[in-house]
Amino acid sequence: MEQTENLTKSTTYNYRIIPRYGVYSEDGKIILQISLPGVHREGISIKALKDYVSLRAPRGDTLYSLDLDLGVEIEPEKTTTNYSEGLLRVEFQRYNPLDHAYEVKIE
Repeated sequence: MEQTENLTKSTTYNYRIIPRYGVYSEDGKIILQISLPGVHREGISIKALKDYVSLRAPRGDTLYSLDLDLGVEIEPEKTTTNYSEGLLRVEFQRYNPLDHAYEVKIE
């Protein structure tokens, strides 16, 4: 029963902070760098849609929270990340419609 009670309790945070971040384009990729000092890798949660990314990362009584409209379409399934010394780097592959086009045969 104790385990069930823990699952139903929600964590509350005293502070909700938008982390410092930068976004740029490089070689057909969209690069997002986010400063998350003191956050443990295991606590970082990222969700990506075709043009939107959401990040949550707790640190003590603080929750880093970022919801970002990328302004371009990406391929979420091709997203890669690297987290080192409080800096999270997220690489999104930019969506190229011709990569998904059907080749039409000429008869």
